[in-house]
Amino acid sequence: MTDRVTVIGWDGSPLTAAARSALSAATLVAGAAHHLALPEVPPTAERIRLGSLGLAARRIAGHRGTAVVLADGDPGFFGVVRTLRAPEHGLEVEVVPAVSSVAAAFARAGMPWDDAQVVVAQRRTLRRAVNVCRAHPKVAVLTSPGAGPAELALLLDGVHRTFVICEELGTDREQVTVLTSDKAADHSWRDPNVVIVIGGAGAAAAGTAEPGWLLGAPAAPCRLYTSPSPPPRR
Repeated sequence: MTDRVTVIGWDGSPLTAAARSALSAATLVAGAAHHLALPEVPPTAERIRLGSLGLAARRIAGHRGTAVVLADGDPGFFGVVRTLRAPEHGLEVEVVPAVSSVAAAFARAGMPWDDAQVVVAQRRTLRRAVNVCRAHPKVAVLTSPGAGPAELALLLDGVHRTFVICEELGTDREQVTVLTSDKAADHSWRDPNVVIVIGGAGAAAAGTAEPGWLLGAPAAPCRLYTSPSPPPRR
């Protein structure tokens, strides 16, 4: 069993002192290719290219030493922390978060996002993500290869939406494109990317109403609860 697992989020900013300290002590580092190329990764550490998270988690669990997992954005927000902490792996982790890619995407768009729905799109669940985009006026879609902006646009099938497509956030190749959904299928988009989907009923008011109190879709009206009065004394 590995001695310690530290999960470090990376948003393109310089690594924090805590992240650099964890990396300097690592005997195993897991991450995508651009993570493993960071100069702070020790040259003597074993390196694992993240593909299958389950397979990587098993290798990390069996490592005798100190492991670090590098991930984009906030790894506790639809990220690797859930997989690493799953009962079948039994890993306790320390997390050094960064700005999530969803927060960064809305910041680039200059929009609030406490009233947005957030969905993960994969090949096998893409239609589910599309249904959320049809039903809600503001949705952030965390895409994956084969379930990106072009595939999302094709499945919307004539439903008009505005796409804000944020490619490779936090890198030198970052690009933000705003276009209508019917044009998105005509382009090739770089991974990783986040798509903000705007439109449908309520789109004009999305993000302009009075401050909310619950993340996501508007809640049902809240009725004040009052405790029953005590019975009269006799």
